[in-house]
Amino acid sequence: MKEKTKSSKIVYQGKFMNLLLDQVVLPDNTEGERVFIKHPGGAAVLPITTDNRLILVNQYRYPIQAISLEIPAGKKDHVGEDSLECAKRELEEETGYISNDIKLLYTMHPCVGYSNEVLDLFIAKDCVPIKNPKSMDQDEFIEVELFTVQEAKELLLTKRITDAKTIIAIQAYLAMTQSI
Repeated sequence: MKEKTKSSKIVYQGKFMNLLLDQVVLPDNTEGERVFIKHPGGAAVLPITTDNRLILVNQYRYPIQAISLEIPAGKKDHVGEDSLECAKRELEEETGYISNDIKLLYTMHPCVGYSNEVLDLFIAKDCVPIKNPKSMDQDEFIEVELFTVQEAKELLLTKRITDAKTIIAIQAYLAMTQSI
């Protein structure tokens, strides 16, 4: 079932991702094309406060032309960056909170049909606000909201959240703490 790369060409090079066009040999020895995004990977984190509220962020997402309610997340800033460090940075930058209790939930491939991105999904418990958090990226405009567990469950049931990593993280948390 494995495909063999015959040639690879970068057709677009961006700031943090490249679009590649590969010529491949398929399992039946015929040839085909594969177009995909080469991505540096990233981390996302579901933050839970000391009083058991979930911290989510509202952010305008240009590709869907809408504001998306999500967990904090971001790409790795450099090759070899540790996913946990990336998650901690994004948590602080996007929410103004920190945690000393962060654990890996999943390593996932969010878009296997068109990207090699690997996303490490964390849960951060006992999050507390800090006075002088790291600054957000210059092009980020984010609003922070806190939700009780029941409110988060309602967000899923009413389909207010459409972001896959956020749905997975909240469902995993609900499965760990109670029945969905």
